[in-house]
Amino acid sequence: MLAHTVKPNFAPIEKDEYGKPYFDSINHKISLTHAGDYAGFMLTERRDCGIDMEEINERIRRIQSKFVREDEEDFLAEDLRGLFAIWCAKETMYKYYGLKALDFKMHMKLDYKKLQEKGTLTGHINKGEYSQTLELDYEFFENYLILHTV
Repeated sequence: MLAHTVKPNFAPIEKDEYGKPYFDSINHKISLTHAGDYAGFMLTERRDCGIDMEEINERIRRIQSKFVREDEEDFLAEDLRGLFAIWCAKETMYKYYGLKALDFKMHMKLDYKKLQEKGTLTGHINKGEYSQTLELDYEFFENYLILHTV
C-alpha cells in the first residue's frame, strides 16, 4: 500500500518461498520495513537490497545474547543505540541475503565504528561458500534507527 501511495502504477509485489518480497513483472529489487508509526521501503534496479527500522527501547536486551558477537561488544559502550545498530544491521543483511537460515551470530558480523547521528557501517555475511561485505547507511531520528544497504 505504501508503494502504491508513492507511485500509483507500482507493479504487484509477490513473496518468494522464503518470504522475501519481489516484483513478478519487472527487474527491480525491494525491501520493506516498519516500526511504530513509520513504514519504509527500498527499491533498486537489479541489485539486492535490505532495509530495517526499529523503535529504540529496552526490549532488545532480552535477546542480545542471540545476536551480539564477542568481537562486536565495543558497540555495547553506546548502550541501546549500539545494540540497535547491531540488530538493525543484521536484520538488513538478513533481508539482503534473502534465503533464511542465517545465524545472527555465526554468519553475520558488524565492524565497530563509533556511532554518530547518521553514518555508514560495514557488515559481513559469511555462510558456506557465500561471502559478502556490505556498506550500511544508518540514521537515528526521534527514538528510531533506520539502516539500509548502499
